[in-house]
Amino acid sequence: MLRTRLLTAVFAATSLALLGGCGSDAVEEKPPAPPPEDPVGLLPPEEPAGLAACEGAGKVMAMSELFLGDVDRDGTPNTKDGWKAFGYDLDGRASTKESVGLCKPRAGGSPAVVYPDGTDGRDNSFGKNILPTILTLSMDLSTQANEAITNGEFTIMLDMSSLGTSADCNSLPAKLYGGADLGAAPKWDGTDQWPLIPELLNDPADPASAKILFPKSYVVKNTWVSGTKGTVKLSLSISGFTIALDINSAVITVDLDADRNGGTNGTIAGVLETEALISEISKVAAAFDESFCDPTSPTLQSILNLIRQASDIMKDGTQNPGAECDGISIGLGFNAKAVQLGPVAMPGEPPPDPCAPMP
Repeated sequence: MLRTRLLTAVFAATSLALLGGCGSDAVEEKPPAPPPEDPVGLLPPEEPAGLAACEGAGKVMAMSELFLGDVDRDGTPNTKDGWKAFGYDLDGRASTKESVGLCKPRAGGSPAVVYPDGTDGRDNSFGKNILPTILTLSMDLSTQANEAITNGEFTIMLDMSSLGTSADCNSLPAKLYGGADLGAAPKWDGTDQWPLIPELLNDPADPASAKILFPKSYVVKNTWVSGTKGTVKLSLSISGFTIALDINSAVITVDLDADRNGGTNGTIAGVLETEALISEISKVAAAFDESFCDPTSPTLQSILNLIRQASDIMKDGTQNPGAECDGISIGLGFNAKAVQLGPVAMPGEPPPDPCAPMP
């Protein structure tokens, strides 16, 4: 009961922040001047014309460190503003609280809270509005995620065939894989053979049948860019329960080491479908209080409404001033190390149901 009351207070306070509060803006005697058109923010490196095709040995890069937005790139804790440095300008607009022509906030959300982007127009409402809420449930979320990677429990891998060592090249087919439990801590020396999650394969018997493909990726000044947008599936563990994040219209970049044995300054930027995220949060909410097994719980509904208020973009990554926002932008960071693709793992066990009756 105490946890429920605390959660109620936390989410009530956060919801007020997203709503923008009351009485904080002075009354204007004259209509404000029309705001200037939003400039374009930070975009992924463009593919220059005339590049030669990438040639040489392929490499598999595995996520060795993950940045969710509560720390800076160097690992310094920054729960207030860390999110601002992760992501890209997805909608081509470095928007502010005065922006117009964006999709309409949902569930009473305030444009003054939802619209402003991070540094250089980075779209990352997840880091700004959702992550702080999740951290009230699991303050060590980032630590848990990186410990799982360090222990070999999961990773995300990019198979870049014919990568070679050219600083600028294109026509580079790449595939994305999910890494299952390695069974030991990775050595990160290029010899780790990481098992593959079968759920991300079209044919579980064929390790080459990745569902997520980047057929037109390229390298610019030693930065790999996914090119074609795809869906990146990421799982976060909270108190033993998993939230699956399907990042749609995702673009991925990473600065490659000269020897192609790793990379830094990685970015995953894309859009979470709001209702899909709500469904995932609903699945794990009861792990924190059994009263959340009741889908009509007022506290649970406050949490879900808070997520809806964080919607800042359409789920396809565009803006539509005639519609309510149905997506939540997200930006994550990562570092990578070279590994090898291992065998296909057994399908994962379904997570326990915290609301199932005791046997």
